[in-house]
Amino acid sequence: QPLLSTLQTLSQDNLCWFSARPSPTSGRFCSAFSSLLAQSRRLGPSLRHLLRAAPSFDLDEATPGNGYRSLCQ
Repeated sequence: QPLLSTLQTLSQDNLCWFSARPSPTSGRFCSAFSSLLAQSRRLGPSLRHLLRAAPSFDLDEATPGNGYRSLCQ
């Protein structure tokens, strides 16, 4: 899940950057990135489960015709 990994990395980087700059605006950004990081960590197991289940909904072996994979990417 490269997108989720990138989201977590960028959230952590931004959280560190804004934490070093004490201001009301930086505090709000810290809160937002902290929440985003926590939510993305909770989302990982659900995405893994969805990716395991996605092949069950394909049209046939040669046609991965469901939207679950694109939802996870």
